[in-house]
Amino acid sequence: MQKLNLPNNLEIYCLGKEETEYIYQEIFIEQQYLQHGITINDGDCIVDVGANIGLFSIFLSQLHKSLKILAFEPVQPIFEVLQANVNLHSLDNISLQNYGLGSENISETVFTFYPNMAGNSTTRPLEKLAQREVMDQALNQDMVEYLFQSQEVKGEIKTLSSVINSLAIESIDLLKIDVEGEEYEVLRGINQDDWTKIKQIVLEVHDVEDRISQIKTLLESQNFQIIVEHNNLIPPTLKIFNLYAVRN
Repeated sequence: MQKLNLPNNLEIYCLGKEETEYIYQEIFIEQQYLQHGITINDGDCIVDVGANIGLFSIFLSQLHKSLKILAFEPVQPIFEVLQANVNLHSLDNISLQNYGLGSENISETVFTFYPNMAGNSTTRPLEKLAQREVMDQALNQDMVEYLFQSQEVKGEIKTLSSVINSLAIESIDLLKIDVEGEEYEVLRGINQDDWTKIKQIVLEVHDVEDRISQIKTLLESQNFQIIVEHNNLIPPTLKIFNLYAVRN
């Protein structure tokens, strides 16, 4: 864990400087999660799935002081940095959950943890091969090897509906999902009775095995209006998109 001062003078704990600066650009400068009709209002309940070190939750807390944010991060070394950042900025509106969300409750599963690009940590390391091929062409080999250093860690998965039930969540004003390939599984973990509680969704989609089509079909069946666009900070050869869904 290291401390970093971001360009807006925000002090932050992080694991990898390079990735943290990229995420800062994505969240604070381009505000990619607040586009295409996604709105945040005072008093909203935000569910941040794949919170990583907490930049999105911190960004929202700076915009609105009265938000209730539930931040989910299953990888223990990343969760410790998330916890340190919440404590550093005394953000008592953020409730931290040290587990991930998926299609079923799993007491123990294996994550591939990348210490130098923690936000890419995943249960689907094979999907990272395409990303590595692109980075091999853009970066020197030493940097690629540095970024892709990895280790396996164990973590817990729960369904969103089980969390809604256990925490007595009445409404989710924004469901943000960035889970490196498990985004469809997170949505599958929502029971039919709970869908009406969710007003807006923004998620990063890794379009492998027709994942965008699956997600669009599911969300359209739940009466969401959808916009999909490629993440402009990522090379077009990588099929990584942002999907915005607002309830009709």
